[in-house]
Amino acid sequence: MKKALAAWTWSLAVVARSYWTVLALATLVALWIWAAYQWLGLPESSGLMLVLALVWAIAQLLAVVVIIAGNVAGTGEVAAADGRKLPLGSLAMRDRRKLLKALIFGLVTCVLVWLLGAVFGWINNHSVEVASYLTFHSQKPVSHFAIEKIYRVVETLLWIVLAGFLLSFLHTLLRGGWREAREQEGKLLAGCTFRTPFLTGLLSVGVFGGGAYRLANWLPIVSVGFWDYAQMIVRLALVLILLAAGWLFWSLSLARLYFPGEERQ
Repeated sequence: MKKALAAWTWSLAVVARSYWTVLALATLVALWIWAAYQWLGLPESSGLMLVLALVWAIAQLLAVVVIIAGNVAGTGEVAAADGRKLPLGSLAMRDRRKLLKALIFGLVTCVLVWLLGAVFGWINNHSVEVASYLTFHSQKPVSHFAIEKIYRVVETLLWIVLAGFLLSFLHTLLRGGWREAREQEGKLLAGCTFRTPFLTGLLSVGVFGGGAYRLANWLPIVSVGFWDYAQMIVRLALVLILLAAGWLFWSLSLARLYFPGEERQ
């Protein structure tokens, strides 16, 4: 537990010192959201527009992979070298060999997330049947709303486990290659399921993600007009900053936990 607290404290300190990197990452996320919104609004009345939409979608996916891979590689280097802050250069991957690995990993991840999302959606759609089954066998009324709440808690925990495993796997992949990543995947999965890396993901999502969610859904009472738009812009900007800081904290903490101490010279 002392090792975990030390990793979390160090990660928070690095994120706090890297405010320009956090702001730049939040800006990139905002630009990506704007690009995705524009993509969803493209008309599909012609073959040319379909091709344009496809190219735009591929460009957005490539941008995500480049930024995520750059962040992960940068946090790994900072953790291994016992650095004090994240440089702006860690916002993008420039190593072509590592970028190719990240692209392959990103494609596999997209397929995996889509499959698991479909499975979770199918299970959630049967909450009424589960409630009826429990009501029949227990001879007591069981609300499907309670089943849905339990399911959403379990689903959230499973997504945290999956995200932590994928992030840890990517860390190992970018530092040691496919062979080392495959050799370590059992250890990584176990760690992200019931050990300190799982608590790290829970802390990251609960604190940063929970704070961002509450801030996004907070509706202060202000006069209609300028102040209404101003408070919305400020709230959304803070939400993006919290999400960027949470992502970097999660990545830094996992890198600090997994990389052996002898690498930090």
